[in-house]
Amino acid sequence: MLSACNGDMNISTSSDGVPLSELDYEGATPTEISFAGPDKVIVTSGDSLTISVEGDDAVTEGLRFELDGDELAIGREGNWRQSGVATIRVTMPTPTEITLAGSGTIEVDRLGTGENAEMNIAGSGDSRIGRIDAAELTINVAGSGALQAAGKADTLELSIAGSGNLDLRRLTVGDADISIAGSGEAVFASDGAVEASIMGSGTVEVIGNANCSVSAMGSGELKCSARTAAETSQGDGPATASDGAK
Repeated sequence: MLSACNGDMNISTSSDGVPLSELDYEGATPTEISFAGPDKVIVTSGDSLTISVEGDDAVTEGLRFELDGDELAIGREGNWRQSGVATIRVTMPTPTEITLAGSGTIEVDRLGTGENAEMNIAGSGDSRIGRIDAAELTINVAGSGALQAAGKADTLELSIAGSGNLDLRRLTVGDADISIAGSGEAVFASDGAVEASIMGSGTVEVIGNANCSVSAMGSGELKCSARTAAETSQGDGPATASDGAK
């Protein structure tokens, strides 16, 4: 139903899935989740997969679910014309890859188990990740989507195409490779080597003692600054609603 691949997102919104009542997920342990639509998905880490939905019947009856290998895909039947928003609650093993397409919202308590992790956003959706734990973290944003996250990653590869807004000030990374095309904005913490390529008016802010270098065309800029006392005390604790993404 949905797919994304390392900076070159190829996202479809087909309705190949089935209603939740017809989904056979007994014993399933997906580690990837993809979601397309205007709804809200709340993901909690757990040993096994459970799914529940809340909302008007006219909306929830149009939801579609699909299990394909390690991926759980959630979307809507047809072209999403049903009014109203559903809330989908998912418990699953800690995901290592998340894809959000459309205008919906996804809240995830954890992303990554210490190895590779990936976050993909296409459209105007909002995402919040309580804690990231990754050796190699890849984040791809196409459009005006927003992401707020905390945690740590040894390396970060970040690509923003459009006006995406990433509040990662409570995410601490080692080395980072950043690419922004458009007016996108990102902020994160690093004491490593940060290389940024910016085309347009995009802005990257790095908090810490990073070794920063930038190639820019247009008015875009890379800002590198030392941590404040408040930022140092916050560390890489979980992102909260008061942290203020987009």
